[in-house]
Amino acid sequence: MSGYAEKIIGILEPKIGAAMAKTALKTQCKKCGITPENISAGDLPNLADSLYAPLKVFAGDAFAQGMVDQIRKI
Repeated sequence: MSGYAEKIIGILEPKIGAAMAKTALKTQCKKCGITPENISAGDLPNLADSLYAPLKVFAGDAFAQGMVDQIRKI
């Protein structure tokens, strides 16, 4: 995985667990037409936005927005 993928997983993992963090990242990368190995800085805003909906379902709006904000700041 790229450095960006590892940083995103590092943000998500303490909150949703390792397996779910990796699965969420892989799924949303695929929807964005990228792979976790090839995430670039330019991909972060779109990828963060794409992670919002599944995170919101998992733990609510405030939680999802907090995670998205952290990912955007990488």
